[in-house]
Amino acid sequence: MEAPKPSSGLYTCLACQVAFESAEGQRTHYRSDWHRYNLKRKVADLPPVTSDQFQRKAEAVKDSETTEEVKTEPFKGHCSACKKTFSSKNSYDSHVRSKKHKEAEAKAASRPAKQPAVNKEAQQQKVEMTFTEEMTEEEINAKIDEKIKSSRRLEETECLFCNNKAESFEENMSHMTTEHSFFIPDIEFLVDLKGLIKYLGEKLSVGNTCLYCNGKGREFRSLEAVRGHMLSKGHCKLAYDTDEDALELVDYYDFSSSYPELAGDDVDVDAELSNLAQGMHLDDDGMSLVLPNGSVVGHRNLKRYYDQNFKPEDSRDSVLINKLIGQYSDMQGYQTPRASSQRGRMMITDGTSSGQVRHTEAFKDKRVHEEYKTRVGIQSNKLQKYFRIQIL
Repeated sequence: MEAPKPSSGLYTCLACQVAFESAEGQRTHYRSDWHRYNLKRKVADLPPVTSDQFQRKAEAVKDSETTEEVKTEPFKGHCSACKKTFSSKNSYDSHVRSKKHKEAEAKAASRPAKQPAVNKEAQQQKVEMTFTEEMTEEEINAKIDEKIKSSRRLEETECLFCNNKAESFEENMSHMTTEHSFFIPDIEFLVDLKGLIKYLGEKLSVGNTCLYCNGKGREFRSLEAVRGHMLSKGHCKLAYDTDEDALELVDYYDFSSSYPELAGDDVDVDAELSNLAQGMHLDDDGMSLVLPNGSVVGHRNLKRYYDQNFKPEDSRDSVLINKLIGQYSDMQGYQTPRASSQRGRMMITDGTSSGQVRHTEAFKDKRVHEEYKTRVGIQSNKLQKYFRIQIL
């Protein structure tokens, strides 16, 4: 359905103050940027602009955007002596003129220049440790030997967990202790510290094995990968919980000082063991060892049962009878038989009544006594429904 044609024969736009001969031209104008710009000016109570003026404004905006894109990157200054970065030239110039910067620069100039570290791993050829079922044992061993030869060894002054390189072995140990919380278990029995650190370094650089996972976790292809794993997981420590882990490091320890009976003169261990074995025998259960002095030694797996302390049950008749008497006396309305001459059954009382009391009368007296106690309690407490602070 076509729109009705105006009486004047022209289609106008009041915002731009222009006229069109057809409705299609008017609709096309409404979708133009020029019309939207004039609408915004009309809202701001500004006069409309002509089409030529709008084109000049649009070209000026494009030129300014192009100039901003071509503009140089922002200033980035870095002071190597103070290890600071600056985002503006003025702040960088002010820092350079400062007294603190000059002192740091003079101190840095007095130090000997450090040679740039050479990445030995990048220079060495990487060996792909991939094995297939078709490979023979000789080929596998040859590949392992090639991997061992191509891998670099960590020096004793290099940190096991990061790229830090200390000036001495003692400084390196201090760095690993303070920065990575690394400690050596049973260090009082350690006899070869440098040998242990060298072995751990080869385990990392050659075997690419985490010191705490100890081959039980996932595999790693490089020294950086295993270092990143230990830092992120907090595995900067030795695996020393199981017997297998402790036996791996036993060559660097000497525990002989912990056995004073074997220190001093040479002792025949076999003779000592044979003397100790005399008089020992297994118990009937097959799980306990009876020593010559009569003590019984059990297996460590049964410790949870040895720790339990059960009270022995006394099965004597007198003990059982006393237990039953205590249970019966706690029961209300319990009747005990009197002498054989008495036919009736009497209740155990407190002894205040000299005559015989029937069990029904005893229950009645008990009920009256309880009701009296209830009344006294109600009168004393008034059955308060709300909390009230007691005034002393």
